Amino acid sequence: MRRDAESLFTRHVSRRDLLKGGAALGVGLASGQLPALMPAARAQGTTGLSEQLGWLANAQMAGDFTAIGKGYFKEAGIDLKIQPGGPNIDAVQIVAGGGVPFGNVSSVAVLVNARSRGLPVKAFGTVLQRHPFAFIFLTKSGIHTPKDFEGKTIGIQATARPLLEGVIAKYNIDRDKLKVLLIGGDTRPLVTGQVDVITAWIIDAPQIEAIRQAGSYSYFKLWDLGIRLYAYTYFTTDRVLSERKEQLVRFLAASARGWMYAAAHPDEAVDYVMRSASGLNRPLELQTWKNEIPYMTSPATKQHGWGYMDPNVWTAISDTYYGLKQIPRAVPASEVMTNEIVEMAKTPKV
Repeated sequence: MRRDAESLFTRHVSRRDLLKGGAALGVGLASGQLPALMPAARAQGTTGLSEQLGWLANAQMAGDFTAIGKGYFKEAGIDLKIQPGGPNIDAVQIVAGGGVPFGNVSSVAVLVNARSRGLPVKAFGTVLQRHPFAFIFLTKSGIHTPKDFEGKTIGIQATARPLLEGVIAKYNIDRDKLKVLLIGGDTRPLVTGQVDVITAWIIDAPQIEAIRQAGSYSYFKLWDLGIRLYAYTYFTTDRVLSERKEQLVRFLAASARGWMYAAAHPDEAVDYVMRSASGLNRPLELQTWKNEIPYMTSPATKQHGWGYMDPNVWTAISDTYYGLKQIPRAVPASEVMTNEIVEMAKTPKV
């Protein structure tokens, strides 16, 4: 997994840390005919905005790169700069400390954790309606249910332990019969037989290609197991949400145009990504992006609009991890997320 060094739960951050962090880092999909989704740009010109990614720039963020390339943000009066993340960059701390006005995280659990510890962060829209994290295994392993993990060796990234703990608790798996091995960001341990199960993002083409070479495989998606998280979720602080709401509305409307266009024109979208990032394999990035597209929509987005988040999902996240003692207090959904920006942006119902 490319984001194996990104913490599922951001580390505990003190208010002194926040002061330091503040100084860091300056619709018809088939036809591609998209409605004019965004309010008109301000007459006085464009507004400069920076978006902090939680991980390295790649095709999994194709929508925002496409919105830049197509000029959608400029049309909305926004000059957007995307700040790549990485293993040593804490997007939540940077945004909470005022380093940039908003960011994007690959798992909303970090936001629930941060809010439970007093950081004033709040989600205002999500790209993926279902988290693509999965437990992957070869079919010859004899695994049919999570209970069959007993007696097996599971390879996980250190940051995935809270996810595994959630599954262990939900399916009453005997921890004493489960061997957990910490691995890096590739799937070779499964291919070589070092582990029986491995964790990865099921949309990640390079990882899945490596597993496919080892033979027939199957998987359990975390979402399907009842541990439901959103992914690639936009968030900001209470202060920015209050004082710069109109800018966030224009951003999300333009971003929605980008994501919809990228879904309808995947080759062009990946071209925009390749111009903005280095060290990427274009064919694999293209396949990854195509794999990701179905995760952007759901019955909720069809009813409420792209980017919508179900408050019940957030409540369940908080309850699950509070019950596992992963967070110090339960967090009400209204405290850590809002659909107000989605509604004001009038994103397409897809």
